[in-house]
Amino acid sequence: MTADTSLLPPPATRWVLPALVRYSFSVAPGAATLTTVLAVLAGAAPVGITIGIGGLVDGLTPAIGQGLDTPAARECYRWVALVVALFFLAHVTESARTALGRDLGRRVTGRLSERVMTAASEPATIGHLEDPAYLGRLARARGNGTIDMPPGEAVFGFSAKASLWVTGVGSAALLTQVTWGLGLIVFAVFAVLHVRLVRNYRTAVIETVNQTEKLRRTSYLRDVPTTPGAAREVRLFGLTSFFRDAYHAEWRVNMAEVWQRRHEHRLFVVVVVVVTGVTVASVLYYLAYRAATGGTTVGDLALGGLALRALLQVLRADEDDLRTGFGSKAAAEAFAFPVAESPDGSDTAPWAAPVAAVACEDLRFRYGSAADEVLRGIDLDIPAGQSLAVVGLNGAGKTTLARLLAGLDAPSGGCVRVGGTPVEGADRRSWQRQVVAVFQDFGRYELTVRDNIAFGSLTHADDEAGLRAVARQAGLLEFIEGLPKGWDTVMSGGYAGGVDASGGEWQRIAIARALFGLRHGARLLIMDEPAASLDARAEAQLYDTFHELTAGATTVAISHRFATVRKAERVVVLDQGRIVEDGAHDDLMAAGGRYAELFRLQAKRFEEASS
Repeated sequence: MTADTSLLPPPATRWVLPALVRYSFSVAPGAATLTTVLAVLAGAAPVGITIGIGGLVDGLTPAIGQGLDTPAARECYRWVALVVALFFLAHVTESARTALGRDLGRRVTGRLSERVMTAASEPATIGHLEDPAYLGRLARARGNGTIDMPPGEAVFGFSAKASLWVTGVGSAALLTQVTWGLGLIVFAVFAVLHVRLVRNYRTAVIETVNQTEKLRRTSYLRDVPTTPGAAREVRLFGLTSFFRDAYHAEWRVNMAEVWQRRHEHRLFVVVVVVVTGVTVASVLYYLAYRAATGGTTVGDLALGGLALRALLQVLRADEDDLRTGFGSKAAAEAFAFPVAESPDGSDTAPWAAPVAAVACEDLRFRYGSAADEVLRGIDLDIPAGQSLAVVGLNGAGKTTLARLLAGLDAPSGGCVRVGGTPVEGADRRSWQRQVVAVFQDFGRYELTVRDNIAFGSLTHADDEAGLRAVARQAGLLEFIEGLPKGWDTVMSGGYAGGVDASGGEWQRIAIARALFGLRHGARLLIMDEPAASLDARAEAQLYDTFHELTAGATTVAISHRFATVRKAERVVVLDQGRIVEDGAHDDLMAAGGRYAELFRLQAKRFEEASS
């Protein structure tokens, strides 16, 4: 699958929150149900407390001066007990909702992350993972963007806001009960202010983050004179004033937008404070007037005042709004990825055709929308069991050819055939199971050394003898046996008991991984600069035993070191995406062409260095 066809349409975010809530019930129905119940209880408890305090105030009036053991006093005790119980319920349910809501959010994030990982791994080719637009979609689906909020944060934020709105709606109902219509008016005013506050809050956060990106260079200019690596040259060349003046110039320009945004926000805050103050003062005056004139009781005054105070919480714009908004956007991106059935090809049928010659027929390739082709009509037959070396200058297309031979990219034109069968469509995964490779940027997995090598043929990970054999062949066995936990040592110093390996040791691990795949049936070995991190002695030892280690397999080795590729049975020279020479080392040297020129030039350098 090429990059342009793997891109996804922009996700629709308008209705994603209800879909995300439904998804959370499908992921963890029990936790989602309990979180919902707890959110409602946590929001309803303050409403009950308001009712209890209103009843207590009304009950105190006839109870004053009547003694502690009277029906009126006992009624007050019951109201006090109710208020205490509801306070306890509010605390417990809110704490439980917070803990359970975070756990539910993590589960949702985990499941959606699996969905994205599965969808991104579904194509057999890897071009889409090198496309900036696709990588941007992946990052946003994980919650990386203007502000880092994974999808599950929207679930947690929604539960918090739901609890708050239950309190708000209940308090508005109480206020309406005291005076008909009053609660609806106050609720409507506060809701409008809340929507605008949230919008301003999100805009301010986005603006701040955007300016942070712009100010990265400004911060760099400020910090260079105090950076240890640059401090010596800053002093030697007298650069302090340059960086100071550049910092001040860029700071004023980049901060102008931030200062403007802050000014606008302050003005709106003044409007909110004035509107809120007038609303609260008017409602309290009206309630006090009704109570003084006998229109309502003192308890109703207390109930209305507490309900109004609870309604003020509706105005709050905080991180829960960011969680809901930005987490929903991340969820929308994640939902836009289709669900794949078998992302790693684990149910792929074995390669049906005999693994005979590998052939390239008029093979062409260009990356994305690039104007120039990297490969321009490659015709190449590689007989089964042959060792082939590919050489050429940087940019000649060597690594691209290796990726196409491995089935990792789809050609722009022509095809790769194995035994007459094209490597395309459903057969691409099957062919990849026949290939092992050591690329220049081979994988360095922060897992055990056993896993790192067994990945060459994961279905045979229990082959202890085979693991030891390939480790010995790669010159790695002594290193592994000296590790703190031997084969079970994690290859990263960031874990307890883990170790950091050198570049050469990592290269040996990658080679052992490829040899383990060969040991268990792979038929094509691709090695792209396999000795780049090895010292001269280790490189010589590798190539001295290379053909013995890879006996029976078809091998393609890419290297800039001509002293090593000369051992191959056959050498092809790539230049600007075309094969310009093809033959054995001795024949190419005798021909005196491009290969001979490059070989002698490199040999001359070593001779000059030696002398």
